[in-house]
Amino acid sequence: MRTLRFALALQLLFVPALAAQSPRWKVKGDTTGAPAGCSTAAAIEAISNWFTAYNAADSAGLARSMAPRRTLVFSAGKFTRTDSFVVAHTLPAILQYARIRASHHERLTLDGVRFYPWRGRELGFLPYYSRSADDLGPRPLPGIAKAQYSCARGIIVFNMAPRPTDDPGVR
Repeated sequence: MRTLRFALALQLLFVPALAAQSPRWKVKGDTTGAPAGCSTAAAIEAISNWFTAYNAADSAGLARSMAPRRTLVFSAGKFTRTDSFVVAHTLPAILQYARIRASHHERLTLDGVRFYPWRGRELGFLPYYSRSADDLGPRPLPGIAKAQYSCARGIIVFNMAPRPTDDPGVR
């Protein structure tokens, strides 16, 4: 009984610390017009899960957050002169890229997302994030992506690029 109480006390100590570490990002824009059975909350969850899975090069997490389609659209623009431009159209190709980037300790940190109104069963969004890796220099680089979520399916488009210097991001 004493061991059980000690374990519960430890859990209570760590739960607030874990909650404080959970990512917080801003949500802006217009998400009106969601069709029946679709929700912006599901899109937000998929986006958050995508960033977590990408950072961990987690195949199951990427599969859960992306639409199960034969063809997806993913690209990563050049953030530095030595960086590579990459295009991938399948989940295995996206995972391969994520694993290569993980070997450089890449980390994408989501700052916020600007949504655009639903168009049918799809929701466009611009994620604002910072990108850091051993091969990208000493400071995180600001990024933006043009992306699209498909209702009840997941992310179908994710095109990453350096953020223009005149774009302040989501405020």
